[in-house]
Amino acid sequence: MKLRFVILLLVAAAALLPYDAVTDVHPELADAGASAAHWLGTDHLGRDVLRRLCAGGRAFFVPGLLALAVAGSLGGALGAAAGWFGGLVATTIRAVTGAVAAIPAFGLVLLVLLVFGPGPLPLGVAAGVTAVPAVAEALYARLDALRRAEFVLAARAHGVSDARIFAWHLLWINGRDVVLRELAATLGTVLVTEVTLSYLGEFGVPEPTPSWGNLIAHALSTGSTNPLAAAAPVAAVLLTLWATTPPREQPWPS
Repeated sequence: MKLRFVILLLVAAAALLPYDAVTDVHPELADAGASAAHWLGTDHLGRDVLRRLCAGGRAFFVPGLLALAVAGSLGGALGAAAGWFGGLVATTIRAVTGAVAAIPAFGLVLLVLLVFGPGPLPLGVAAGVTAVPAVAEALYARLDALRRAEFVLAARAHGVSDARIFAWHLLWINGRDVVLRELAATLGTVLVTEVTLSYLGEFGVPEPTPSWGNLIAHALSTGSTNPLAAAAPVAAVLLTLWATTPPREQPWPS
């Protein structure tokens, strides 16, 4: 579990490294193999694959963080309200989130990008909205199962306020792990969405700005003789997806 967390931290740290996509063009070094100067070789324009791989993480991390904020705040609030109050409140909230969940996530993201144009802001907000139902439902299920538990009744009998029971015992102690799991999965969804969009090219990150999706697309379309030009971003995507999918039986580190 800690390894997954470390991988995400490394990807985030690498994305912060400075990189100038305009000046990193050296045609005389095109498709060079791995060397001491270029650990993963170069692409069809002589650009350093490792540096572009590191910088490419920004393309999904920025909208990913925005998606986490949207899904965590909105989904957490809706799930908490449904789980605590139950009854008509829960039925209404679950009906709304169920309607959103019925819309294909990728289709909703494409629709938002079509209306507002490509960019990290619309991508992050749209991806966050598609994750709200999963976060809300996960938190609702946990709170609904616990709000009538014996330890809640015992806490009330000892004079503990409902506000403390709700905020501390239910939300923080027993609810944060399910929310963090869903948010981790949301980050993985944003990664897949961004890579797909950039690979297809229509609504993704345009060249020369690096993205793992356009790194893969250009390595394959140009027929690069450096196999790492395509293999490295593919490996980065798979490794990051693994890191954002913690085992269900274990809590996400807090």
